[in-house]
Amino acid sequence: MAAIFSIIAASVLMPVSSYPLVLGGIISLVTAGCLVLQPYWLWLLLLTFLPFSVEISNLLGHGTNLVFPTEACVPLVILAIFLRFLVRGKIQWAKSRLHFAILVYFSIQLLTLLVSPIPIVTVKAFVRTSSYLLCGYLLTNVVVERQEQAKTLFKFLMLSTSALVIYGFYTQFVEGVSIYQDIAHPFFLNHCIYAAWVCIPVAFLLPSLSQPIHGKGKVILLFGLLGMGVLLSFVRGAWLGVMGLVGYLWYRQRSTLNLKFILVLVLGGILGIILVFALDLSHLFVDRFTNLFDRRYVTNESRIDRWMAALSMWATHPILGVGLGCYPDLYPQYLFYVDTFEGAIRMGAHSIYFEIMAETGTLGIIAYAFIILCFFRETRRLLDLAGEDIRQRCIALGLEGIVVVYLIHGVVNNLGPSDKIDIAFWATLGIAVRLRFLRERELSGK
Repeated sequence: MAAIFSIIAASVLMPVSSYPLVLGGIISLVTAGCLVLQPYWLWLLLLTFLPFSVEISNLLGHGTNLVFPTEACVPLVILAIFLRFLVRGKIQWAKSRLHFAILVYFSIQLLTLLVSPIPIVTVKAFVRTSSYLLCGYLLTNVVVERQEQAKTLFKFLMLSTSALVIYGFYTQFVEGVSIYQDIAHPFFLNHCIYAAWVCIPVAFLLPSLSQPIHGKGKVILLFGLLGMGVLLSFVRGAWLGVMGLVGYLWYRQRSTLNLKFILVLVLGGILGIILVFALDLSHLFVDRFTNLFDRRYVTNESRIDRWMAALSMWATHPILGVGLGCYPDLYPQYLFYVDTFEGAIRMGAHSIYFEIMAETGTLGIIAYAFIILCFFRETRRLLDLAGEDIRQRCIALGLEGIVVVYLIHGVVNNLGPSDKIDIAFWATLGIAVRLRFLRERELSGK
């Protein structure tokens, strides 16, 4: 019987193996089918390998870029959610005001089609942002059914980001460390997005240093590695975000902070300074701080120009803005500094908030603020439910830390549209909802 099976298998596989494309297609289809049937693994792999996604330009013609595998996985995510509902007949959906807040925000984005001067751009932007919401927020709320599943994701993300930072160091030192350089290319083409991604685990880990957890030595080593990645990115917005989180934690836990937490931060800062001088990089940091508030410094002037253009768009279209995704196309009409060096570059407003105001108006920025408010209500509730469970407290504070750093960094830098940052942002919000829901169910004994 075994011989017969071997002959049949060989007669099928040997002809196929002679055609690599056919074999690759079969393997891809089988893999896709397995992931659709096991959406938790799809979610885990998508988020774990998210930092290693690559944008393929002009795939089907001019302007048709595709981020692989992120955007290529969107149909799989849709199919996986549909099959989960079809098989089980329902999806255990956690009740949350955050769902409503997100629905309002995306409804306003869609409404901007009514005022958009370039409807096709707005449609493309809405499809893109909706796909990020689908992969981050909706998929998270569908597949996370136990707290251990979210904890597994945290471990995988720490490993993948550590690998990313080590590779980032390699790309930096091979080329020679400088302030403006492509780090970890081809996976990151913008050092601001790289810094924003590395800030995610840094912000998640930092609150744990203030708690009496087991294995704190390993956490400190991991935090040190990732922290050096943020430091050597030379992205001031990321630095300000982490420093802002320290202040936030100080306020948030001022009655429970201990001397060890302060000593860890001080020693970390001293070791960072020693390493900077040992690598002969001190002049780069001096340049970063010297020009921090210099209005005439080229990058600061560019930011002011982008901000003023965004405010001008908002002033002329205060209710719904100029249309989702339209800021880069309309920017040349609203130049503030005519001679700005970024005048010919198609990019965003150098600020999350100004860009939302410009593209979706007052309604959009209010809806966005409502999302953030609902998120912090979720984490506060999760923290209250944690009680004396230190790990739960660390997770609740870590999720808050991610969003705090994101919000501070987003004041001065464009963090989207980016599959890496946007999907991670929505997934963070989704995890907060699911963990709060699961904790409530656990405590109620259901």
